[in-house]
Amino acid sequence: MEVPCIAKVIGFDKLKRNFKQFKDKRALLADYDAFLADLRIYKMLPECLGRAFYSAKKFPCPIKLQGLDDEALASTLNQAATSTFFMQGNGPNYSVRVGVTSQKDTEVVKNAVAALEKALAHVTVWDQIPFESLSQITMKVGDSPELPVYNFLSEDDLKAKF
Repeated sequence: MEVPCIAKVIGFDKLKRNFKQFKDKRALLADYDAFLADLRIYKMLPECLGRAFYSAKKFPCPIKLQGLDDEALASTLNQAATSTFFMQGNGPNYSVRVGVTSQKDTEVVKNAVAALEKALAHVTVWDQIPFESLSQITMKVGDSPELPVYNFLSEDDLKAKF
């Protein structure tokens, strides 16, 4: 089976064996735009891939591959390759990449709305953060300053500000 969005499949043993040195990991990182990983090995990857991947914020996207037939596998891989990845940090700030500069503005807006819906649903349900606690949503491009899309100021914040 051939999936057009997948350039190469590297087994976990081969990854550990052929990409031991930092320069090899950096070369792997530079050669590909995105990385997908089976859920069964996902938690073992940080030690194997090293800080090059994680400092560049190119986290492998975890996907469930076990028990899928060819058609479902192709669909899952294509969907994962065209999706963005939401990685929660340890602090109060979260980020999601929603587009690239080569996309049309309508596509980026559509992606931003979809990503915001999913991220807010995840944070409010899984992290049990009440929606009322959300104070700000910002957007940025590259190294630009963050532009506020949503900003909530409580009564105390307003009194302190003015």
